[in-house]
Amino acid sequence: MGGKALYRIIECLTQEHDYFLVAAAALVCVVGSCLSVLIARRLIFATERRKYIQLGLGSLISGATIWSTHFIAMLAYEPGFEHGYEPVLTGVSLAVGVLGVLATNTFLAFGKHRWVFVIAGAGFGLTVSAMHYVGMAAFLLPGQINWNVTSVAASIILGTTLGAAAYHRIVYPVTRYCWMGGAFLMVLAICSMHFTGMSAITLELSPFIIVPEQVLPDGLLGLLVSAVTVIILVVGFASISLEVNLEREAIEQLEHTAHHDRLTGLPNRLELSRQTKVFDKTLADFGGMNAATFTIDLDLFKEINDLHGNAAGDEILRKIGQRLGALCGEGEFIARSGGDEFVALKLNIVTIEEAKAFAERISNQISIPVDIAGLSTIVRASIGGATTLDDGRKTSDLLQKSDLALYRAKLDPETDVCFYHPDMDEQSRERLLMIADLRQAASRGEFELVYQLQNDLVSLEPVGFEVLIRWNHPEKGRISPSEFIPLAEETGLIREIGLWVLRTACLQAATWTKPFSVAVNVAPQQLVQPAFLEHLSDILMESRLPPERLELEVTEASIIEDQASTIEVMHKIKKMGVRIAMDDFGTGYSSLATLQAFPFDKIKIDQSFIQDVDTDHQRAAIVRSTLLLGDALKIPVLAEGVEQLKELNFLRSENCTYVQGYYFGKPLSLEDIQPIVRAVDAKKVS
Repeated sequence: MGGKALYRIIECLTQEHDYFLVAAAALVCVVGSCLSVLIARRLIFATERRKYIQLGLGSLISGATIWSTHFIAMLAYEPGFEHGYEPVLTGVSLAVGVLGVLATNTFLAFGKHRWVFVIAGAGFGLTVSAMHYVGMAAFLLPGQINWNVTSVAASIILGTTLGAAAYHRIVYPVTRYCWMGGAFLMVLAICSMHFTGMSAITLELSPFIIVPEQVLPDGLLGLLVSAVTVIILVVGFASISLEVNLEREAIEQLEHTAHHDRLTGLPNRLELSRQTKVFDKTLADFGGMNAATFTIDLDLFKEINDLHGNAAGDEILRKIGQRLGALCGEGEFIARSGGDEFVALKLNIVTIEEAKAFAERISNQISIPVDIAGLSTIVRASIGGATTLDDGRKTSDLLQKSDLALYRAKLDPETDVCFYHPDMDEQSRERLLMIADLRQAASRGEFELVYQLQNDLVSLEPVGFEVLIRWNHPEKGRISPSEFIPLAEETGLIREIGLWVLRTACLQAATWTKPFSVAVNVAPQQLVQPAFLEHLSDILMESRLPPERLELEVTEASIIEDQASTIEVMHKIKKMGVRIAMDDFGTGYSSLATLQAFPFDKIKIDQSFIQDVDTDHQRAAIVRSTLLLGDALKIPVLAEGVEQLKELNFLRSENCTYVQGYYFGKPLSLEDIQPIVRAVDAKKVS
């Protein structure tokens, strides 16, 4: 650009314009450019549906910004003679600006080339130029406008170059503030193009050319431009503000959903992990501060689900979650870690009594009765705790220790809250070692089956045996089933152990001369195994044991978890010819309903009802009711745990069918039962 052209630009700016209107044009240009850049950035990352909305809004705002800047600047231009603006071309110039930006932003939104910013930015500069010169064509004066081709070319080059630079900042931002650079470059593109283009004109007046009266005067054009500018910018501000707020709310909602449990509204494991880091930092920053962690588990919650249904269980969890959430004060945090388990953290404790008080507050809130479908249900909780006063400073270590304390609390029904003690580490280590040994016990031949007699109550003759498992540990000796069976159920090893018991019992029973029945307990986890029926069929074929001699004992817990599926499995078992007995009758929640749903071959009254049945009126009533129920349903009843003659006489007087217990002797080894199962003069066994 030559010195003469540069002088014309300076002269145009300093001598031929109203500075107030020039400032207004600059303000409109800056505000509109900022909005245009922000919308263009959103346009790139918008989803398909939002792209079209952003495309239309951005094109309207950018096009109106270019048009408003031009005509406000034109109103600021003071040529010193009568002039006006042709209405049609004035409107066409606005359409040129909007449609030009629409084409540019469409390419920006859907273009995939890495140089998309060059084409889009150049398109923006050409749109500014086209709008400017169409707008200048609408400028009417008593004479004609002569154009300097060099200055016109320079204005177009400036617009396209700076436009490309502006769009580069939009497409490839380096920092979060790059949009400001893009807006600044867009302002430069518009203003440099306009004022360079204005410097390209030379006016040649003529007394023979008159400005028509129907053209737009400056005042009316000013009102029109102001109205369009205000409306479009307000719409732009409102739209961006609304979208930003909606995005912020959506992000906050997603953040809350990601870090909170849907059912209870309490923080979840993810938030717990984050909070443990916060607690660790707080404890590190304030070395004198102490904290406590608690692991909470609802007692017998599975049984509540079984009795009332999963929907009722969810409602209980929801209400308990609301209570625990409202319980938290400053420095206190409670999360649902999964199922019926919760974790609590408390900062700034001074004594162990403060930690206990917090745990008791939690326990009290949980134990408040919950009303469901007109029934009041009381839930209890076991709580394990650990504190930085004695158990370390790292939150993750404290949570591990509070887990151990929880396990101890659950073992003691009289204790709701138990705090960690170093002895628990040794107990936990022993427990893990026992689980490891239990995994290999069967392959090492450490398991043994013993047999407890089942007798006919009239003749007192043996009719069968219940199979019981014993574990002969090579170092610890014989381990009671009450110790290792719960571990087997907890770890899932009960499936493998139960299968070993079933196979071994059938193989051994098949060798007996007398056709005594053999009763085998089946754990709930075994019945839900997809391959259980196949395993049972294979064992019967392998052992050649007649199916009618095998009796599977199941508890109500095996049925209640998934009644429809379990009963279907049990019907298939009965079709094989295998008999099924309900074990521990009377200790569950829905014994009568279960008996109605499935035709059992035998009912076994739990031994807890047989002890002192001859003197305890309540137990006697329960036993009589069970015997009457069995008689009505044509199902024989066996009483477990008979140890005394008076108990036996009571059962005989009430017409019980079978009995089992220490009155007839303790469980016998396979060797010890040989005289019973191999007698030559075998009587017919019922």
